[in-house]
Amino acid sequence: MKAYSEIVDSEKVVFDYTSFLSASCQQHHLTFMDALKSMIPAFEMSWKSSGPSGLSDSEKLQLQALKVLSTSVSDANNVIRLLRLARTEGIVCLLITMPYALDYDQLEMITDKTDCEITFEDDNGEVLSICIH
Repeated sequence: MKAYSEIVDSEKVVFDYTSFLSASCQQHHLTFMDALKSMIPAFEMSWKSSGPSGLSDSEKLQLQALKVLSTSVSDANNVIRLLRLARTEGIVCLLITMPYALDYDQLEMITDKTDCEITFEDDNGEVLSICIH
């Protein structure tokens, strides 16, 4: 039987927030649904992933994130949306690489709104290891 730490390490899904920002800027055209999602966050989680089969959990999350996250909201709110999406996908451990460290208030808001545990994987605070409860 595997120890919890072994299961967590083997099931950690990686999300590159910098790649998301880059992809969003290259292909993002504001749609009516984007406007609704930014005004009413409940619309963002109204479906379960139905991405193409054969993709890793990281790839599926990246595809769904392009539909749910928005460059027009704060990074903290995007991380909150990402964690809610990950929870609906059954992801329990997530490694998020950020282009810069979030400040204490942003991290506190994220943990308060998502009931997740955040630790740092690097000294800069740019790689967040998140356990979803």
